[in-house]
Amino acid sequence: MKKRFIFAAALAINLTACSFFNNNEIENTTNEITDGEYSCNVTLTGGSGKATVESPATVLVEGEEKTVQLVWSSSHYDYMVVDDVKYDNEAAVDENSVFTIPFSEFDEPFIVIGDTTAMSTPHEIEYELTVYAPGEEVEGGTKESTDTKGDSDDSYSLGNLKFKESLALEYAKDFTVDYYTDDSNAEYAFITITGASVNQYFLRPLEGADMNLDGLSDNIQVLSDIDKTYLVSTSVMDLIVNTDSLNSIKFSGTDSKDWYIDEAASAIKAGDILYAGKYSAPDYELLVSDGCNFAIENTMIYHNPEVKEKLESLGIPVMVETSSYETSPLGRLEWIKLYGVLYGKLDAATEVFDAQVARTKAVMDMEETGLTVAFFSVNSNGQITVRKNGDYISSMIDMAGATYVPENLADSEDALSTIKISMEDFYIGAVDADILIYNSTIEGELESVDDLVESAPSIADFKAVKNKNVYCLREGYFQKTTSVAEFIEELHLILTDSYKSGECFYKLKE
Repeated sequence: MKKRFIFAAALAINLTACSFFNNNEIENTTNEITDGEYSCNVTLTGGSGKATVESPATVLVEGEEKTVQLVWSSSHYDYMVVDDVKYDNEAAVDENSVFTIPFSEFDEPFIVIGDTTAMSTPHEIEYELTVYAPGEEVEGGTKESTDTKGDSDDSYSLGNLKFKESLALEYAKDFTVDYYTDDSNAEYAFITITGASVNQYFLRPLEGADMNLDGLSDNIQVLSDIDKTYLVSTSVMDLIVNTDSLNSIKFSGTDSKDWYIDEAASAIKAGDILYAGKYSAPDYELLVSDGCNFAIENTMIYHNPEVKEKLESLGIPVMVETSSYETSPLGRLEWIKLYGVLYGKLDAATEVFDAQVARTKAVMDMEETGLTVAFFSVNSNGQITVRKNGDYISSMIDMAGATYVPENLADSEDALSTIKISMEDFYIGAVDADILIYNSTIEGELESVDDLVESAPSIADFKAVKNKNVYCLREGYFQKTTSVAEFIEELHLILTDSYKSGECFYKLKE
């Protein structure tokens, strides 16, 4: 099955209330729905917002079995998948796609997969569908969609706090930090995190704050003591270590054997950081008994929203970091300032960031090499996973003085940075690439060019293979968020035939 694509932008379709086709009277005082055919509201979230489904939709109830007939706004959906079962398009050629799929409960969101052929290659896109019960009273004739990603309200109140200034950011787009003061001139940092169509608000009282927060909105989480943080997002650990904030991390969602950050692995082995389970199955008892007071998750938590809700119900504020939505590599790196604010290490964070920017600009000031670079991996089905043009990896390749290939891989229907293409498409777009870089973080490291050719024999024809210019990205690179300059510097040395060894790459044996 093709990779499921999960999108940062959310689509919500709010449509008219349900009516019963046979005009049967529906008792609003009972949850029992008799057998029959109904017309019910449906809402869909996921995707870019271009594709929709008609609502109301036809719903058939037969005993315990319930199905809904979905009519899409596009003719390009060839199948849908529900609970790993595939359902084919029922419509005629060139008519809007139609599927009859089962569902378990009214008013409960569930995941569906739609395969679209509208792009250069077919893509499975993950959506969340809700079928609302017939006869449900709806304010104003509309039904708001259920958003499992949290509170997306963009309004808030800071009570009597007064704005002072904003933290200057050069590249990051998906967070802001604004400073406020109270009547005693004590300072607070107000943090807004965007991305995934969800606004998150946090207030961090700084030194001297007396916590007089009358009038504060309920959608703002107050972060007072966060010295026993449960860190789930692996990309954050390197930022924490490089701001000397590791002593504020008490729990990890990654065990020691899976860390490529030596300081993190050592702290877990020494018992200074406790492994508290992965994002989808945390050890709630351990977190509560040992006083966890903050959790940092990545967007994977949106697959298990009940976990986020449970943590918050236990009094543990949850921040979902969205740095992966930053297309600029320096934008992703600038999130180090956010953790500098949270843990009182902003000076150290700024120093690390400024040093990386200076080194990166030094390479960018050099003359472009005119060479092309392909960055990819091969899966067990022979498909090629590549980065899209304009994502932070392809941007770093450009910043190193090369041109990323294959070109024209931007895709408006997909907010993710990776895309799977056929070997044929990769061959056409990258056969003449000057440098091949194998991305080992997906399928594991390779030792030799022969290993690569064995996984994809057609690669033997590539110019870079014939010229012995094939490299591998080290497996642990994606945990090393602060290594932007290292990636760019080392790649520039590869491009200029000056590379010997480094932290990011190694040359495949011939």
